[in-house]
Order: sequence, then structure tokens, then C-alpha cells
Amino acid sequence: MHVLLLADAPFAEHERALLERIAAGLTGEGVRVTLAVPKQTAAAFATVSDPVRYSDRGLIFTQRLRAEQVAEAIAGSGKSPEGIVQVVHAFGGAAWTMAGELARLFNAAIAYEVWRGGLVDRVAGLKHPAGAALACFAPDRPVERSLAAAGVGIPTRLTPWGAYAPPRPTPVLREGKAPSMVFVSSGRDSERCRLAFEGACRVLAEAPDTMLFVAAAAVRRAGLWTIADRAGVLDRVTLIDRLEDRRDLVLRCDLLLYPDANHEQRTLLLDAMAHGLVVLAAADPLVSIIVDEVTAAVPASMAAASWHETILARLADRAGSIALGLSAREHVRQQRRASAHIAALVDAYAWLSGSEALTMPAAVD
Repeated sequence: MHVLLLADAPFAEHERALLERIAAGLTGEGVRVTLAVPKQTAAAFATVSDPVRYSDRGLIFTQRLRAEQVAEAIAGSGKSPEGIVQVVHAFGGAAWTMAGELARLFNAAIAYEVWRGGLVDRVAGLKHPAGAALACFAPDRPVERSLAAAGVGIPTRLTPWGAYAPPRPTPVLREGKAPSMVFVSSGRDSERCRLAFEGACRVLAEAPDTMLFVAAAAVRRAGLWTIADRAGVLDRVTLIDRLEDRRDLVLRCDLLLYPDANHEQRTLLLDAMAHGLVVLAAADPLVSIIVDEVTAAVPASMAAASWHETILARLADRAGSIALGLSAREHVRQQRRASAHIAALVDAYAWLSGSEALTMPAAVD
């Protein structure tokens, strides 16, 4: 079987680790994998040799031509692409139209990865390519339920994302070591982001030895710099550009602060939990991995005072915080293993490319 992993630009930037994890896992299962990402994607893929770079910009009537260029790059110059790829797996809503064109060229099935809540309504109203076998892949159980509730007319397969737990957890809140926190947010919900960041800055003002790393994108979008300046803690706040790509740094911190509740799946959360970090996160009905006092500490509210109180409590209760990190790690090891994700994908691909999958009639196009 040959699977094309097709990602849009935002997904490739934020979930490079997941794409590499899937590609490596599928290859280990004997599946041939090709990764295609937009030309402007800055992320460097270490474990995927030479991804196909495609143009995701242009007038709508050039979409077919751009898809043909991708198909030719995969099939080879002058060769028919039909039958070369069996499944086009689309990550990110901006890649869905391209996925349809490529599925037509390859005569392949399509898997839509519904990784955030905003895609549920979109897939329900999407015009699917005629003759293509289709399925939605839900990376979490609440997403699967949302698709069913929305009346999506194509089958859904549950394929929960997973993470690798290293042999030993990250040592957190070590005696004699200055605590470090990392603030992970898209910054799109600026009020929520600013309140959580204000709470973190209050902690810095009261705990002079504590350091805070923060995603530069969130600082720019939500205007966080003025909050740190007003709190007088600029000297202990470090901006990290492309933080999602710096997981080596993130996974060496003690606490991970995640105020977003955008109904999005994030492997960075899974990785932090798998490494035993102390996660403080907002509750999100579409993200089942966030379980208060099992995998994370959930503030009572999104107010700055609540974040301040929750962070201080975690820093003060060293033994309890270490235990919470280990509980999260065990939860990932039992419930969200990366190997289980790969196995679910292999089964779903086999089903999707077989006779049981739903094929859209020509009238739908």
C-alpha cells in the first residue's frame, strides 16, 4: 500500500513531529509513505527524506494543474499516476481541496483528519470528489462523537493520536534547580491567553528564581510583552520562535502551561505528558487527554488569579506535582501510545481502500 500524507502549511508547521512519527511508523509496518507539504513550509523534516513540495497558492482554476504537478512528482515524469497511491490522507482543512484533486488523479481513497472542532461542520458540508472512497479520521473520542452529532454522511474511524514515552521521565522540580515553565498558546484567543500569561507573570514576580519560556507567536498575536513589562519580569521571560519545533527545549522544562481551549488536538501536550512534565491546562470538551488531577492541573477558572494560584500550588507541592506528571505519563502509556495510533491507521487504510468504504456517487461532484 502507498499512502500520501498531504498537509497544509499550518499543520506542517505545528505538527511536524506527528507527520514524522506517522511516516516512520507506517514505514515500519511495510506501508510506502510519501509526504507532501506546501513550498513555503519552513519546518525541516529530519526523518522523512525529501518531502514533495507543492504550491498551495494560486487561483482556484489552477488547482488541478498544481495537483497534476504533485502527481507527476510522485509517479514520475510521463507516467500515469492512476493506481500509484491508494490513500490520500489530508491533514489541515486547507489541504482538502488538493486532496480531492489528487484522489481523482490517483484513483485513490481520501481520509480527512478532523483534528480540530472547526472542521466538523466543514466536512459535513464539503462536496466530495465523485467516485472516491471517503472517511473521516477522528484523533479523539469526543471528535468522533461530534462528527456523529453533526450528521456527517461519510464513515468515521477513530484513530487516536499517541506519543512515545521515553524509558525514564524528565526529572521535574529538582532540588536546588531553578524551576522553569513553558507557555504554549496560539494566541488566537487573546483574552484567554493574556489572562493566563498575567497569572504566570505574577508568579515570576513572587518567585525570582523561576524562568518562563513563551511561544513568540503568542506574544505577537496577544500582545503579551506589555504584560511582562508591567509586571517587571522581562528579564526572566524568553521568547522562543517556532516553539512547536523546539520540543527538545520544551521537554526539559518543569511545567507546561496551556491556556487554549480551541478544540484542537496537540501532540505537544501528549509529548509533555509522556515525559512526565507537570501540565497545567484549560479544560476542553473535545480534548479528552486533559483530565484534572490525572493528567493535568486545570485552573478553576480562566481568570489571572486562578492561573496564579494553580501555578503557585504546583510549584509549592513538589511531591504532588511529580506524582501528577507520572500519572499523566502512565495515562499516555496505557491509553495513547504512538504504536496504537499507527496500528489504528494501518487498519483504517486497509478498510478504506477495500470494498466496505463509502464511495461517493457521480452526482455528488
